[in-house]
Order: sequence, then structure tokens, then C-alpha cells
Amino acid sequence: MIAQAAPARTGVVRQDAQQNVVPLFAEHDASGSPKAQDPAEEADWPGAIQLVRDVGARVRRARELAHDLTRQSQVLVQRSITDAEAAEERARVAEAAAQSAMRRAAKSEKAARLAEERARLAEEQMQAAKASEAEARLWLGRLYSCLRSEFDSLTLE
Repeated sequence: MIAQAAPARTGVVRQDAQQNVVPLFAEHDASGSPKAQDPAEEADWPGAIQLVRDVGARVRRARELAHDLTRQSQVLVQRSITDAEAAEERARVAEAAAQSAMRRAAKSEKAARLAEERARLAEEQMQAAKASEAEARLWLGRLYSCLRSEFDSLTLE
């Protein structure tokens, strides 16, 4: 059914196209003499010229549309390139900031480890000082006891 409809449409298009064609050379019949044109088939020169003008206008519009589309696509491509370059630059800046932050974090961790080590050493020194103080107090307590017993024995005698 579809195959039968297609030739019918093609025939209509061919008949329309043949009506719009203007013969440039005289056609010859089988005997070789030029065919006589029917007055009904006389060339429609104003119609042919108008048809050429219409086709020319369509071609110009199609060319202008193609140029417009080309310009728009070039603008879109340029915008895409610009956006991609900006995104790459932002990525580079973000990467540099991340590396800087990592260096600062490593530096802070090192400073924290050093501070913890100093605090541990200060704690050890404080414990040693407390032990020395306790030993000194013990020694002073013994010395006081000894001196007191000596003075007590001197006063009793």
C-alpha cells in the first residue's frame, strides 16, 4: 500500500516540476523537424522569472540561515572554550590552595608534636624537681631533728 502511494506522489511532483520548467531549446519530433508549440503550451516567461526569483530568495535565505547558524556555533564554541579555560584555572587555584593548606597542616602537626615533647620534658623536670624538693625537705627535717636533739642535750646538761 505504501509502495503504491509513493509513485503516485512522485508522479504529481514530476508533473508540477515539468510545468515549471521552461524549455531553452526547441524540441524535435521523430522526423527531426522542430515541434510546433501549442499556443496553450506557450512559455510562461513571467512565471519562470518569478520562479527563478523565488528560488534565488530561498537560496539567499538558506545561505543567511547557514551563516547565522555558523556564527552562533562559533560563539558557542568560543564560550565553551572560555568556560573550560576558566574552570581549569579555578581547578589550578583550588589545587594550589589545597597544597598550601596541606603544608600548613603538616607544619602545625610538627609544631604540636614539638609542643607535646616540650610539655613531656617539662613534666619530667617538674617530677624531678618535686622529688628533689621532697628529698631536701626530708634532709632538712633530719637536720632539724639532729640539731634539736643536740641543743636539747646542751641545755639539759
